[in-house]
Amino acid sequence: MISNFKEFLNNVIVENLHPELQNIIASPASNVSKQTLISKKIKDLTNRNEPTGIEGNMPKGSSRAYLKHSDLHPAVVDGHPTNLKTGTKVAIRADLDKYHNKEEHNDMSLGAMQNDAENNDYFVNSNYRTLINHGNDHFSSNENGIFPPLISHHDNNEWSHVGHARDISRKEFKDLTKTEDFPKGISHNEFYETLNRFHDRNNGKYWPKPAKYEAEYDKIEQHPLVQKFIDYHGSTGNPPHDYMQLKNMGVWEHPNGSKHIVARDHGFSSDVQKAYTMARRNQYK
Repeated sequence: MISNFKEFLNNVIVENLHPELQNIIASPASNVSKQTLISKKIKDLTNRNEPTGIEGNMPKGSSRAYLKHSDLHPAVVDGHPTNLKTGTKVAIRADLDKYHNKEEHNDMSLGAMQNDAENNDYFVNSNYRTLINHGNDHFSSNENGIFPPLISHHDNNEWSHVGHARDISRKEFKDLTKTEDFPKGISHNEFYETLNRFHDRNNGKYWPKPAKYEAEYDKIEQHPLVQKFIDYHGSTGNPPHDYMQLKNMGVWEHPNGSKHIVARDHGFSSDVQKAYTMARRNQYK
């Protein structure tokens, strides 16, 4: 997923965009303001059933683009008025979509399928978001949350409005995972490998690592952050493979100032994984 606005501008062919989006990009506003204006305009055009011009317009093959908002979103969290940092995920028609059979997936592109997996799973949204949405921008905190809050989304999953999670470095990952039992924290690689081992075992697959690592992974599996993710993956069966890339992880900051490591993307469900696999097979053919 493209997360950097400059990267988005470098990828998109401006001349192919809807004129209203072209006007925003050509305006003298700062990139921060443009990012918010573009995301709002994409919502508006999509709701009007007008093509944005972003579809099929990202040569690097991304299925979604993420646009951070410069404006804060007013909300009520745990009964207290506050403002949230947010952004919009936009489904994009990637090159791989040429080989994807939309008719088998409710006429959804690969990016829309990922948005759908994130937007419409009531069980996940009620149990694994850092803030649970109770409607009308009222939220309650969830200590077991591993995904940013969902603010709203398009009925056909062309976009979703979510809480913003900033980038995380490998050092900060270790720092934020320090506990009494893990005074040095755990590394991002240890986090991913332990989840990958759990997923493989949970699906009857052979774990190829040498036996000397077993005790180490057994211990890391008890880390509170790992336990949260294990609860999610054990309940849904979804693969943790997206977490291998650090850029798919981030830090979500609660209005009370606390920092939480989250997965910025969790739309790679088992169904989406199968759709991508089939599209790649068709592409190779």
